Amino acid sequence: MPGRVSGAVATIRRLTARFLPEGAAILSILIFGSYLMGLVRDRIFARTFGAGTELDAYNAAFTLPELLFDVLVEAGLAAAFIPIFMRLRAGDANREEADRFARTILTAAVGVMGVAAAIMFVFAEATTEFIAPGFVGERRELYVALFRIMLATPILFAASLTLGQVLLAEQRYFWYGIAPLLYNGGIIIGTLAFGDSMGIFGPAIGAVIGASIHLGSRFIGLRHSAFRIRLGWEARTSSMREFVRLTLPKMVSQPVEPITFLFFTRVASDLAVGSVSVLSYARNFQSVPVSLVGVAFAVAVFPRLSSAHASGDRAGFMRLLRSNLVSIATLTVAAALGLAMVGEVAIRVLLGGGAFGADEVALTSSVLAAFAISVPFESLAHLLSRAIYATRHTLLQVLASLTGLAIIVGSTQLLVGELGIIAIPVGFAIGQAAKVALLALALAVRLRGWSVPSA
Repeated sequence: MPGRVSGAVATIRRLTARFLPEGAAILSILIFGSYLMGLVRDRIFARTFGAGTELDAYNAAFTLPELLFDVLVEAGLAAAFIPIFMRLRAGDANREEADRFARTILTAAVGVMGVAAAIMFVFAEATTEFIAPGFVGERRELYVALFRIMLATPILFAASLTLGQVLLAEQRYFWYGIAPLLYNGGIIIGTLAFGDSMGIFGPAIGAVIGASIHLGSRFIGLRHSAFRIRLGWEARTSSMREFVRLTLPKMVSQPVEPITFLFFTRVASDLAVGSVSVLSYARNFQSVPVSLVGVAFAVAVFPRLSSAHASGDRAGFMRLLRSNLVSIATLTVAAALGLAMVGEVAIRVLLGGGAFGADEVALTSSVLAAFAISVPFESLAHLLSRAIYATRHTLLQVLASLTGLAIIVGSTQLLVGELGIIAIPVGFAIGQAAKVALLALALAVRLRGWSVPSA
């Protein structure tokens, strides 16, 4: 009997090592914790603000700061930082060069985001026509005021995301993954501390608090690292030239997700009052399995895919890719079915009550059921995109993402007259399915022309 038990344990370990990338379990647990914290946040929002003017303005105020951050900062960090940083750190002689590269990126990220935020602060009023043209009167004024507060968060996130890439490269998954959980905690603190006296401005202040804690946690995570956190500037290097070369195409596709939801916000703002908030609640539920499986697996395996490609290990690259494709597809199909079947119960239990009544529960449940279709496709897209990035290429991923966006917009506009708000998640699912097919084709092209990148 002991022999059978030890044999079973050994089999489980082998299967886990094969189908679960190192660090994925830690990231999944922390992402799940972040979503639990997010549910607490949403429950407080739903019971306090319902699905009306204040929360519509709050959700819309996030859109452009998030878009600016994705275009100007996350674009390069998501695709280019880790492959270049790990290549530079391959030998002890290059460690200082890698650290100088990271400090240059840190300085550039904070500086660029700070300038962009200052410009948007001045032109906040003008952004309303772009973000939420359906907002007038009180909703418009509230949006502008909240928008200006939100502009502090992307500056903090610019620094935090850069430090997060170093944490990933050093496989410090706990400190990388806990930051989003702490961010949601900051929003809750702001809502509870200031919500009664300041209304919807309480959560906005909480978002700034949360972003500060997000950054602070990554300082703590790197306290025992050989990397020393400070600003620096050394831009005239071959590594920076490669970073720029990979980043420029990625800057076009990185904002596809925020542009997609900016478009959805525009569509929803012209529908019934509360549609923007209903869409946000449904998306929050839908994104749970995408993040727990698709994002966690893709982020955890990305450094290993990058290392395999850098060393010319084609067999290892393909083994990692296949095992993660199977794992993500299996788990997310099951998750999508679960959302469709129990989503209404979850929304009623977790959000229902107070200002969030039966009609809001029913509508949010319907939107979530339609959103569930996209869960496997969106999850697989994260892995396929990072597999392309690991080959130190970005252009083909950009083309796939832009085509997917065009299909989402066209499908939604075609269906919204007949389906109303349900057209939004249906259009999203159609576009994500097309994107996955195009990413798979793009990766096949890259692998067919496999070559070992030069140092």
